[in-house]
Amino acid sequence: MRLSQGRAVFLSWIGIAVPIAAFLLVMVLASGCTSTQGAVPGDTVRVTYRMAFPGGAIFETNENHTPLVFVVGSGQMIRGFDQAVVGMTPGQTKTVIIPPDQGYGIRNESMVGDVNTELLNQIMGELGKKGHFTRLTFTGIDDLIYRYQMPDNTIIYYSFRNITPETTTVDQNHPLAGRDLEATITLLEITE
Repeated sequence: MRLSQGRAVFLSWIGIAVPIAAFLLVMVLASGCTSTQGAVPGDTVRVTYRMAFPGGAIFETNENHTPLVFVVGSGQMIRGFDQAVVGMTPGQTKTVIIPPDQGYGIRNESMVGDVNTELLNQIMGELGKKGHFTRLTFTGIDDLIYRYQMPDNTIIYYSFRNITPETTTVDQNHPLAGRDLEATITLLEITE
């Protein structure tokens, strides 16, 4: 008889606990508090972003424009930007500082030198016949900067400074190499 009473008490507790657990689960799911890991490598994501030098003016953004779509971890983005998106959930905004080794690399001073200005103008004219130059500007960088796309789609950057009639300093590093970057990223959607 005692075994039957114990079993009856146990079953009555189960009868109360199961509906309570089900109610709590429904409340958690209804509130949107699901256990999601956020974006992971291989996910296709849509983001808006702002890029600046830490504490400086924004030099690039796609806010109020078409969102950026890329595959996380595919190498389409600089490493620091890519890594910042991992774990983000839709609607989340994050600001990160991206060091040079996670951004556009460390500057290589062997890619900087003075060139005869007249010769440089001739060389640039010849290059212009073979490829396409695009002028770039970055708030906070005063150099004259061009992106050159060769016929085989290889990209080379040229920054010019200290321009005189005799010589010009030419820098072939990416204009953002060696610089910390501040990225503010909003994850809009994980599409895949």
